[in-house]
Amino acid sequence: MREDLLGLDLAKAQAILAGEGVVPAVTVTRAPKRAQREEGVLRVVYASDDGASLTVSAFLDPAAQAVKTN
Repeated sequence: MREDLLGLDLAKAQAILAGEGVVPAVTVTRAPKRAQREEGVLRVVYASDDGASLTVSAFLDPAAQAVKTN
């Protein structure tokens, strides 16, 4: 597993991999109760050794949510 990509937002991870000439397949996973919601930042929770496969999940950013409500 590529630990250097874990926790990065999807766009940042894709940029790193593009620099290596890799275009990853991306799988999005969500908790069942969140399946219909589109909020949150997609972050890498799994990356294959070669970077060809990423699994991402949405994480809420409380600071960003506070700015939206003010």
